[in-house]
Amino acid sequence: MFWKLPVIILALLASLLSATLYYRHHYQHTEQALQTAVSEIERHQVSLEQLRQKIKTVSQLDAQYNKALEHHKNRVAQLERDVADGRRRLRVKATSPNMSAASSPSRVDDATAPRLADPAQRDYFLLRNRIDIAAQQINGLQDYVRKVCLNKIQK
Repeated sequence: MFWKLPVIILALLASLLSATLYYRHHYQHTEQALQTAVSEIERHQVSLEQLRQKIKTVSQLDAQYNKALEHHKNRVAQLERDVADGRRRLRVKATSPNMSAASSPSRVDDATAPRLADPAQRDYFLLRNRIDIAAQQINGLQDYVRKVCLNKIQK
C-alpha cells in the first residue's frame, strides 16, 4: 500500500505537467496570433493614413484646378459679352494666296471693318473654352501623377 502513494503523486505530477505544457502551448499560439493581428492592424493603419493623405492631395488639386477652370470660363464669357456689346473686337490675321502683289486692294468708303461671321465667332469662343478645359485637365493630371502616383514610388 505504501507504494501506491508515490505512484499517485507521480500520476498527479505528470497530469499537472501535461496540463501546464498544454496551456503553455495554447498561450504561445495565442500570443503569436495577437502579435500577427497587431502588426496587421498597424500595417492597415499606415495604409489608411496614406490613403487619407492621397485623398486630401487629390481634393486640393481638384479644388485648385476647378477654381482655375472657372476663372478661365468667366474670362472667356466676359470676352464674348464684350465682343457682342462692341467693347472689344476679334481680330483675324488672314492672307489670301490668290491675291497678286501687283494688284491693289479695292476700297469702299462706307464699308465696315472686316469681321468674323456669327457662327465662326461662336465657334471661336467654343474652341477657346474647350482649349482652356483641356489645358486644365492636362495640368491637373500631370500634378496628380507628380504628387500622388510618383509620391508612392519615391517612398
